[in-house]
Amino acid sequence: MQLVEDFSPHPESRGLTNLTFWAGAGFSKAWDTKAPLCKDLFKFETPLIERAVSTLALSRMFGFDPLALSRSKNISPAQLRQIVYQLDMYERYPDIRSRYIDDQNLRLFRAALRSAVVQRYKQITELNYIDPGFPRLNPTPAQKDIIGLFDYLLRLEDGSEPLLEGIRTHFVTTNYDFVIETILNEVLGEGDSLFWRTYRGFTPIRIANEPNTTPVHVHDFTRCLLKINGGFEILPSGEDYLLDYRHRRLNDILNQPPVLMLPSREQNYNDPYFLTIFPKAVRLLRETKILVLVGYSLPEDDALLRFILHQFAEAPEDGRGKYIFYIDPCSYQKKRKAITQVFPMIGESAPELYTFEGGFDAFAAECVRLAPPNN
Repeated sequence: MQLVEDFSPHPESRGLTNLTFWAGAGFSKAWDTKAPLCKDLFKFETPLIERAVSTLALSRMFGFDPLALSRSKNISPAQLRQIVYQLDMYERYPDIRSRYIDDQNLRLFRAALRSAVVQRYKQITELNYIDPGFPRLNPTPAQKDIIGLFDYLLRLEDGSEPLLEGIRTHFVTTNYDFVIETILNEVLGEGDSLFWRTYRGFTPIRIANEPNTTPVHVHDFTRCLLKINGGFEILPSGEDYLLDYRHRRLNDILNQPPVLMLPSREQNYNDPYFLTIFPKAVRLLRETKILVLVGYSLPEDDALLRFILHQFAEAPEDGRGKYIFYIDPCSYQKKRKAITQVFPMIGESAPELYTFEGGFDAFAAECVRLAPPNN
């Protein structure tokens, strides 16, 4: 909060400072205690994908024990990783495909898996659908603190001078859900829209079945929200993409599945969406002065995402005058070990690291307590 005050608009302003939140599953968990972690989201019942492939074919294609699969009636996260990896290999190397695998049933299989993840999320907790707009909330005390923090941060930008001053808050998230959009919608006043002010790294042709009224954003009013693993609302439409936050039936999801990066033994980010979004994330991180990691464990499987995150400070000289806040309930030692694998120079030079041993709800509550009373 002292840094926020230092970089806020005042007579000796330092210009525009980018503050970027990198949100993992722990961010959504702080907002909604029922929100699933990866180990819960990627464990789902086989009937959710049996529209595309039978249990017998599933066990034979991927080497699973058919009796065990039949008894459990569940796909485990480890099994899902194997399935997605094998689909990627079939797609990349057509010569190794089995007798009955072709481009069309590969697409059907992927659609079934992505649909299963959407259905699994809805089994665990609710998505905040647009109908026709995001509904206003009756927030819990923890949600009020989170809303309060972002309400404060999003007011710390001044466009009254020829050049922008103060703090601009951005988001990069590995989550598929609508939590960040829900928070921004709560912070913005009536008559305003997060879609006017939020750049997604690509330009959707439609939003909730309405034409996109902001095909080109103006820097004076724009923050970034980059979903680096895709999102439930990001739907391909030919060579374009659209955003659809409305409730969709299962058949609609199967016919037009969202862009989701599923766990795999080897992450395949070849979808044009990711090739579009990654350069935007890299530029944003390089232009960021304060990086706030929330509820993201920096898993070794996310090697490419860790490499992107490394662009925040590729060398000690890049990290001079930059700050990282790492917010997670895990121990300081565990956070320190994970962060030094991405930024080996931390502790010796730059950037500066600050950790918080608690959830984001607790962090937000302390920040709100320290905010100036008139804000």
